[in-house]
Amino acid sequence: MSAANVARTVLVVAFAASRSPAVRAAIKAAPSLLSDARKAKAIETTRRTAYTAGVLAGRLMARGKP
Repeated sequence: MSAANVARTVLVVAFAASRSPAVRAAIKAAPSLLSDARKAKAIETTRRTAYTAGVLAGRLMARGKP
């Protein structure tokens, strides 16, 4: 299976799941289900992941420069 087919399949499944009433209810309820410590951990993890992705993108872009 090519990468394009995999990406398209993931996109279709994600879109279908996002339209599900159960998934929408879970997303709405998620903030009230997390403790403050878990919220802080989730925020820190998201920031660290975004930073790492930025560093990786910078390295990859630097390699492509002449």
